[in-house]
Amino acid sequence: MANNKKNWVIPESMWPEKNIERVRGRDGKDYLVQNDVMFTGVKHTRGEFSRFFIELCDNARILAHRCPRCRKIIVPPSEQRCPQCNFVEMVEEYVRDVGVMVATPVITAFPPSRFKEEIPFGSGYVFLETNGGGLTDQALAVRVKTTAGSIRPGIFTRGTPVKIVFCHERLGEILDVFAVPQSELTPEQIARSPLFEYSLVWTDAAKLAASDEPVFKETLERCVRLFCQLRDKISLSSRARENLKGWLRVVDIKTPGGSFQLRFYTESFVVTRNPENDVQLTFIINEPELLLNWLEDSMKGENEKLESPALTDLVLEGKIIMDKPELETINRLDRIPRSLRRDRVI
Repeated sequence: MANNKKNWVIPESMWPEKNIERVRGRDGKDYLVQNDVMFTGVKHTRGEFSRFFIELCDNARILAHRCPRCRKIIVPPSEQRCPQCNFVEMVEEYVRDVGVMVATPVITAFPPSRFKEEIPFGSGYVFLETNGGGLTDQALAVRVKTTAGSIRPGIFTRGTPVKIVFCHERLGEILDVFAVPQSELTPEQIARSPLFEYSLVWTDAAKLAASDEPVFKETLERCVRLFCQLRDKISLSSRARENLKGWLRVVDIKTPGGSFQLRFYTESFVVTRNPENDVQLTFIINEPELLLNWLEDSMKGENEKLESPALTDLVLEGKIIMDKPELETINRLDRIPRSLRRDRVI
């Protein structure tokens, strides 16, 4: 019997455990020591940043440093002394957990590996409010999320008012918090400090603009037929079957003209117009012709001109709205037309 066990270059016994621990320094203060996600073989301390992260972890408060002379306030407290004021020692001050986006945040389908369960992934910078009503002079880098499905363009822009939300389980790292738009919260939630993740109401991805126009019905029927054709061609391509190998998902696709389901199993999928209740993922597509264009392109040969962007791009552009941040199904679908061309099935 063949031995399928992986042989790692660095033995598993030498892998450092991914964790964060607290140590007492010679000055009597607590500091955080962590192992990186990447293999380093050594530990490193958070040093003077430890106080900031300990406050996040233990007390769900955001610590800043303010210069007593020029009144500059920075968060996170990356400076102990103010370089503009002859290095006078800065003092600690807590800031509020509301603020505004500095700029439109970045949304990517290719975040670091530790965020692979949060694709699409968004991050940006937030100016936080001070207790005096102003804004901090330095912005806090933070994840951005939405309570309505997956993150997408248009939810956050420059100047969007946001609320910092604290995770229920915190380790003492910046991932202990994330920002959501204040427009998705009630006045009571905005006023509550701290606001914890379990207090949020995670709603449906988006409202569907249902329509009785014949063009939407016709587009839906054409999409269903092309998905059936795509499924039949997968059976002729070893690469396409490999794209779906081991993938089990029930995906509900909703359009203005109606809905249908893709039920992925083993190395293929079933297209059904009789939805069942075991849906694991929902796609909302208000412009179904975009999906139709992708399906028509998926039937084109190697030398034919393609007109449609990838489904992944449509998600990042907000044209396909998912009810949860899980891009793996979309990625697998995007690979299938390329595999069919490589195997010369089309």
